[in-house]
Amino acid sequence: MLAEFHFLRPWWLLALLPFLGLIIVLWRQAPRLQGWSEICDSNLLAHLPHSEGTKKQVFSVLYLLISFIFMIIAIAGPTWHKLPVPTYKPVQARVLILDMSEHMMDNDLTPNRLSRAKFKLHDLLARKEVGQFGLIVYTGEPFVVSPLTDDGQTISSLLAVLTPDVMPVSGQKLETALDEASRLIKQVGYNQGQILVLTSDTPSTDAIDTAKKLAEEGVSSSIIPIRADKDLNPLFQRFAQAGDGALLPYSSDSSDLDEWINKKQPAQFAKSNQDEIPVWRDEGRWFLIPALLFFLPVFQRGWLQRMAL
Repeated sequence: MLAEFHFLRPWWLLALLPFLGLIIVLWRQAPRLQGWSEICDSNLLAHLPHSEGTKKQVFSVLYLLISFIFMIIAIAGPTWHKLPVPTYKPVQARVLILDMSEHMMDNDLTPNRLSRAKFKLHDLLARKEVGQFGLIVYTGEPFVVSPLTDDGQTISSLLAVLTPDVMPVSGQKLETALDEASRLIKQVGYNQGQILVLTSDTPSTDAIDTAKKLAEEGVSSSIIPIRADKDLNPLFQRFAQAGDGALLPYSSDSSDLDEWINKKQPAQFAKSNQDEIPVWRDEGRWFLIPALLFFLPVFQRGWLQRMAL
């Protein structure tokens, strides 16, 4: 503890110099009897018993100066102990939903739709600054590949083994995946979030209704149609509007992803346990106790008269 002792505001210690000098002057000065000199011969003053009054005068001033010294030390901020101060970082809860139905194996996009969707996800998960990601794949039922995490690299490494062959059921029920994505967001305590759906199939009316319900709860849903055909079914646009999200036509570059990432969402903050900043605690308050104790003689009766002796 003593090895870590230092002052947070050391320049305040310079204020001690005049007080220390005044103490030395008072300690060395000769007895003063100006009051008696007006009524007593100067030759007799040296023989008067004045030592007790002089000592009271010196100690009264000394107590006051010591009190000021402790106050200055307190202002200088003595410290020897650190306190961990938590930090908060802005977060965006984002859940990716990937269609794993058989239609994703069509090759209107080279080599096929699923591969192109995975390329998109690889690109997205490599962006470490855009928040937390979770991944859900679905056919007739949803399956959580990863809950919300900052480690996009781990999710990206799981994409290689995801094919329609590993899915235990067939079908295409986007609404169940949307509900599962909302649960992932709410489980970690977030009130808002974003969902991005990558699918080649037109959203059903049930999926549109589910997206609308989630939007009312603060979770927006956007969609990227993974297909070469640019003449999209109007239900894609209805899904995006109902989910308070965006319809992002598939592009060979990352412009569709940029549009989704840059979509404004209410700011959320989460406590970061790994990035705590240790802060030195100001212990100056303990030096105020002796400062007040040495200041008590000021309130004694006759203190001002002793100062004037």
